[in-house]
Amino acid sequence: MPAVMLERLHPVQIEGFKRMSPARKLQMVADLYETGIQLRVAGLRAAHPDWPAERLEFEARRSLLHAGT
Repeated sequence: MPAVMLERLHPVQIEGFKRMSPARKLQMVADLYETGIQLRVAGLRAAHPDWPAERLEFEARRSLLHAGT
């Protein structure tokens, strides 16, 4: 079962998000996704040190693509 974030955002954080442009919010999501990919690549590299970088990247992206299903 996935972890659930239970901590509420601080009102200052909420105000900051309200002031952000849609483009900035989208960039933040994209940055978080790429960070997730890199973390997944690191985990796969530890488990499969013989895999080339291209395969690690492919498998990391594939696994996150289907993570919610």
